[in-house]
Amino acid sequence: MSDDTPTQRYPDGFPPPGGRPPGESGQPDAAPTGPTQPLVPAESGPESLPPEPAPPAASPLADAPTERFASPDAFAAASVPPAVVPPAGTPPPGGRTSDDERRSRGLIIGLAIAGGVLLLALIALLIWLATSQAPTAEPTESPTPSASSSETPTPTPTPTETEEPPPPPPPADAIATFTASAEQVDCTAAGGTSVPVTFSWAATGNLLWFGIGTDDASVNPYESDLPLNYTMDVDYQCGQPGQQQRYTITVERTDGTHESKTLIIREI
Repeated sequence: MSDDTPTQRYPDGFPPPGGRPPGESGQPDAAPTGPTQPLVPAESGPESLPPEPAPPAASPLADAPTERFASPDAFAAASVPPAVVPPAGTPPPGGRTSDDERRSRGLIIGLAIAGGVLLLALIALLIWLATSQAPTAEPTESPTPSASSSETPTPTPTPTETEEPPPPPPPADAIATFTASAEQVDCTAAGGTSVPVTFSWAATGNLLWFGIGTDDASVNPYESDLPLNYTMDVDYQCGQPGQQQRYTITVERTDGTHESKTLIIREI
């Protein structure tokens, strides 16, 4: 057998039939051995070929593949490390607990409050600086008036009351004269019956009334529509209550007002 004879090597982990995996004997693997039949060069003729040996008896491993492949599950199991289940109550690695979240939230709120307080303090400081630097106006002294003893107080003018216009003057008397022939009558000499009395008058106006026992002849007239200048006789009736009687004339002026005048005659 020459050194150029090709050899064939089985893969690791797949021992040949009836053989032992390499490395199990404790000795290093021997050099690969060549086939039991040398290869004939191509230029040799058929007459130089040795007789073919009888085929060996079929063995159970005759159809087995010459190389063994690992299943996909084996590769997946080898590449993925076994999962480690943490004990109960252990926080997950890299995660935050509720206490950490509360601390973080409290820190953020505290920082926000501190920032607001600092901002308000800064604003108050700016306002104080702006007001303190403003120039303050100095008060100017106003001259005090000097009191002079020679000055006399000015009297306060008293308010003048508005005088009402004087009332119009009373109209002129409408009755110029009104007289009787006697102020007393003698009823004893007359026998207690009646005594004639003469009345005279002078007046101006529209109308004239003559009345007995009244103060307004226009209300209870004895005679109506008499002349304004006239003389007439009237009998005094003796035995009057109080031993007297009243006689009255009433004149209507041109403005429509009335004027009356009365004479009292007494009996003796």
